Amino acid sequence: MANVFISFLGIGSFNKKPGYERAKYVWTEKTSQAITCCFAQTAILAALEACEDQNSTVDRVVLFRTRESDTKHLKLLKSEFNDHLKQAPKIIEPDLVPTEMTVANQWGWFENLLHHVDSGDRITMDFTHGMRAVPIIFSSAIGFLTRAKNITLEHALYAWYDQNRQNGEPHPIVDMKDFYVINDWAESVSRLTEDADARKLGEMAKQSRVDAMAPLADEDLIAAFQEMTDCIRNVDVNNVSQKVNDALAYVQQSRTKVGGSARLMLDLVWEKFCALATDDPPSGRYDQPYFETQIKIIEVLMEHRLFMQAFTVMRELVGAIGMAGIGGKYAKKKMASGDGKKYRKRFAEVFVNMMQFPVDKWKFSGFTEETRLKLMPWFEKLQKAGIEPQLREIIDDMVKIRNGFDHAWTSENAAFQGIEKKGKEYLTVLHNVVSQMAEQEFFSKQEN
Repeated sequence: MANVFISFLGIGSFNKKPGYERAKYVWTEKTSQAITCCFAQTAILAALEACEDQNSTVDRVVLFRTRESDTKHLKLLKSEFNDHLKQAPKIIEPDLVPTEMTVANQWGWFENLLHHVDSGDRITMDFTHGMRAVPIIFSSAIGFLTRAKNITLEHALYAWYDQNRQNGEPHPIVDMKDFYVINDWAESVSRLTEDADARKLGEMAKQSRVDAMAPLADEDLIAAFQEMTDCIRNVDVNNVSQKVNDALAYVQQSRTKVGGSARLMLDLVWEKFCALATDDPPSGRYDQPYFETQIKIIEVLMEHRLFMQAFTVMRELVGAIGMAGIGGKYAKKKMASGDGKKYRKRFAEVFVNMMQFPVDKWKFSGFTEETRLKLMPWFEKLQKAGIEPQLREIIDDMVKIRNGFDHAWTSENAAFQGIEKKGKEYLTVLHNVVSQMAEQEFFSKQEN
C-alpha cells in the first residue's frame, strides 16, 4: 500500500516552451506557503511535502503523457521537481497516451491507469491538465478503483489558474475529494433499496462531512433503516409494517426539508418501501390487512432475491390461511399473545399438512386428529370456493423447497432448479387466493 500521486502532463500553449506561465500557487488546507513554478504538479507535491504529515508523503508519481507533452515538458518538469522539492519522489512513466479518440483508446487509457495502482493504495489525483476525454476516463476510474482495488481517494485536485487574480494573489489548489463521496452515497442507497441492507448507509453516516448529504446521515434515520431491514431479512412478518412506518416517518420528515441529490435518494427509499407500510396499526388478527402485508413482504423478498426468506413467508402464509377460519375461543386471542402463538403452532401446522397430502393419505391421530376435525368446516368452505385446490397445487413443492433451504440441501443431490421462477408462480397463486378470500368476505371479523 503506497501513497500515489497521479497526474497528466499537458502541453499548454503551443507557441511557448514551457507552455505554462510561471505562477504562484497555494494549497491552504496543507500549508500557508505559496510556491512559484510553471507546473501545477510541482506546487501540489511541494505543499504535501511542506505539511509534514507522514500520511501525505508521496511514494511514487504516475505521470501520464502524450508524445508531444513528453517531448516538450518531461525534462523541464523533472528539473523543477529537483529545484523545489527536498526529496523528489520516484516517477513512473506509463506508456505514452495515444491521442485518437477511439473506443479502444478510451479503454486503453483506463487499463493503463489500473495497471499502475495496487490494492489498498492511497491516491491523490491531479485533474489540472488533461488531453481530450482523459479526465473523464480517470474520474470514472476512481469509483471502480475504490471498489475493485480498495483504494482510498486522499485528494482530487485542480490547480485553478485564475487570470483575474491581482496584486500577486496566489492561485488556489482546490480539493474536490468530497464530491466523489456521491458515488458511495449512491451505492449505500442502492444497497438499501435493492438488497435491504442498511450497513453501508450506516458507515457513510459516520464518515460523511458533506453538508448536502447530511439528511441521509441522521442517526435516528439510520437506526430506523437498520431496524426495518433487519425485520425484512429476519422475516419478522408481524413487525415489518410498523418498522417500515417508523422509517418512512423519518424519511418524510427529512424530505420536506431538503432538495437536490439528498431528496432524490430519500425519494428512492420512499418509493421502494412504501408498499410495506400500512395506514392502520396492526390489529394482531388474521385479517385482510395482515394477509395483504404478507404478500407485499414476499414481493420485496423475491425482488431482493432473498429466496429462503420468501419461501418461509409463503409457507407461513398458507398456515395463516388455516388460522383465518377458526372461530370460538381460538379467534379471540391475538397472534402475538401466549395462547395465540400456541394456537398458531397447533392449527397452522395441521392445516399445511392437510393441504400438502391427499385426503386419502391423511394420517392424523390423537391431538392432531382433534385439530383436523376443528379445521374441517373451514377446509370444506375453502374447497367449495375453489381456494383449496389452488393451495394444494403449490404447497408440496413449496414445503420441499423451504425444507431444502432449511437443511442446506444436504438431503438432495443439488438445490432445486428454477427456484426464482417457482417463487413467482407461487406468489401469483397466493396473491389470487388472498384476493378471492377478500372478495368472498372470508376474513372473519374477529373480536378484540
